Amino acid sequence: MKESKLIKEIPLASSDNGAITIATIEEPYGKDSAPVVSLGIWLSKTSEEPDWKVHIPSENLDEVIKALEEAKKEL
Repeated sequence: MKESKLIKEIPLASSDNGAITIATIEEPYGKDSAPVVSLGIWLSKTSEEPDWKVHIPSENLDEVIKALEEAKKEL
């Protein structure tokens, strides 16, 4: 796995020291694997690893963004 590139860190609502991180990773699963966007949820930024993480393949980003926009309208 190549190094990740942090795009943004957002303070996690309802948390004193948590964060949401958005990063890109080239070749996350080894040579020639497709890039992903990695979303991490940190309940405490002092942890070495996020409490939850998801990798979204670049081919799915547009559809995921649309779904998140729809979810936001429902809240």
